[in-house]
Amino acid sequence: MTDILRSLIGNALPDWLIVLIAYLLVTVIVLLFAVGNFIMMVWAERRVVARMQDRLGPNRVGPAGLLQPIADAVKMFTKEDIVPRTADRWVHLLAPVVSLAPVALMLAVIPWGRGWEPVDLHVAILYILAVSAVSGVGLMMAGWGSNNKFALLGAMRAVAQLVSYEIPAVISLLAIVILVGGMSLAQLPYLQAGVPLLGASIICGDPSGCASWLYSTTTLFPGSTQAPVQVLDVGLGWLVFTPVGLLGFAIFFIAALAEGERTPFDIPEADSEIVAGYMTEYSGMKFAVFYIAQYILNFTLAALAATAFLGGWQGPGVAALASMGGPWIHAAAALSAIYLLAKIWVLFFVMIWLRGAFPRLRVDQLMDFAWKLLLPLALVNIGSAALVVSITQWTGAQWGGLVNLDALTTWQRQLIAVAVSAIINGAATYWILSINQRPVLEPEARDEEWAAT
Repeated sequence: MTDILRSLIGNALPDWLIVLIAYLLVTVIVLLFAVGNFIMMVWAERRVVARMQDRLGPNRVGPAGLLQPIADAVKMFTKEDIVPRTADRWVHLLAPVVSLAPVALMLAVIPWGRGWEPVDLHVAILYILAVSAVSGVGLMMAGWGSNNKFALLGAMRAVAQLVSYEIPAVISLLAIVILVGGMSLAQLPYLQAGVPLLGASIICGDPSGCASWLYSTTTLFPGSTQAPVQVLDVGLGWLVFTPVGLLGFAIFFIAALAEGERTPFDIPEADSEIVAGYMTEYSGMKFAVFYIAQYILNFTLAALAATAFLGGWQGPGVAALASMGGPWIHAAAALSAIYLLAKIWVLFFVMIWLRGAFPRLRVDQLMDFAWKLLLPLALVNIGSAALVVSITQWTGAQWGGLVNLDALTTWQRQLIAVAVSAIINGAATYWILSINQRPVLEPEARDEEWAAT
């Protein structure tokens, strides 16, 4: 953006002002893009869930009800802002802002296309995990500041849920950090070029140049004596096609459902149990800010899942267009942005589908699922990721003489790592699921258990 402004303005403005204007423009574009997606996501969810439940959904305001979100926004802007008499007014006011601000900050490090990164932060994954944790403070502020027992109970349940599911989510991303050797989200799509299973690890030594060529003859290890390999870069070397990436994606997506308060993890807003959770005492635009924060969080988590596990903006044709140079580089960037947006919307459709298909979990089931199932699987996945790195990158000296894989080619090492990690993850998943399986009870015993709960 800075280069574009310099070419348009020239020397009319000082350099620092051009940089400032460029950052402001990028911020406005990203926020408008997120809000536009929020509007479409609300409309799509209402229409899709209605079809799943044999209803029509919004269909009166505008063609196919497309203007219904605009009408709802006007209603929210004009509704009276009611604050309970005994509530802490400042905490009640700031809670929605504290919930929305971290979500907006997370958008800054998502690579939205090839070369379209608002900020290329070397510790982007750590930044997202740190910033996302702040939103839980806003939820607790809403429950406490409302001076309402139902709101406080909903806030406590929300924070407990966020803390419980943030741990397996962080560990699943840690496995990806071990595999790629860095925490930069901007570099992750480049590392997922190439072909399934083998990915870009055998395409080039410099990750930033992986997507610039259709073919490469560089080995995995710079200066290696192994014969060079030639691989067609079709943009499908996604980490989800590997055993470590597949298990990590499943864990992270389930944790994202819980952090975004999606069904079956919508316990913080269990309207049939505690009115509306931490939002019970909110109305008008304050309620709308919570609503916007939740949907933008779902959008951001889907974008993070797509970037970390589904190749981000990678896809067939991106590398081919980029290798042609000139104006085709911009065409490659536009195509890559379409790929990323399509992946985000597919993940969001799965969220909608789960809402229409599954009932809400109980609190004890929700906690057991996080601590007894997801956490052990995430820890096993870290071990598998470390083993993959050792098989593909360690020399015989690093193995201490126990194993010597130096004579194997890059392809053989990669396939051995895939096979070993698949066996470990598959066996661990089967074992952990089996020990957590509930026994099948006779009808009389099941009725007694239900009565006890």
